[in-house]
Amino acid sequence: MALPPDLAAFLKDQPYACLTHRTNVGTVLVAKLPATEIESIRGTTPVQVRHELHALPMAPVIRMVLSIYDQPDAPLALETFVNVADPEQRADYADLIRRHDLRVLFYDEALSHRLTKRLRGTSPVELRRLLSLAERLRATIHPDRYDFDAAKAAVLEQTAL
Repeated sequence: MALPPDLAAFLKDQPYACLTHRTNVGTVLVAKLPATEIESIRGTTPVQVRHELHALPMAPVIRMVLSIYDQPDAPLALETFVNVADPEQRADYADLIRRHDLRVLFYDEALSHRLTKRLRGTSPVELRRLLSLAERLRATIHPDRYDFDAAKAAVLEQTAL
């Protein structure tokens, strides 16, 4: 499965990346890793996706963390962020609520699709609650003060992978 040109251009120079992407089968996670890392997660390697809501004064931030336990003492973790004020990002995240599973598409350094994993989806009730809360928080912030980039930077500073 080839990446769209704009997504390929974005991922080209990043050694590790993770983001949501809408496809003809719904929203998926696209993960870019070195080929050696992808090979180490084939088979029944445990993979977890955690959803977090960070309520900051400048914007709510939904953080998704993809943890790959190919080395249980040192799992590989990737993160992506959702801005509920961005209609496309909000729609992609809302689409996850309708899915029974989450597909993670793994691409290597050459942006070749190397592996797809299907993960059990997070509880739709929990995702709906998280998205609803994020939207309510967004509604309390005046548009002139809304700054997702600053909020995301604060989350990056406060959290670790």
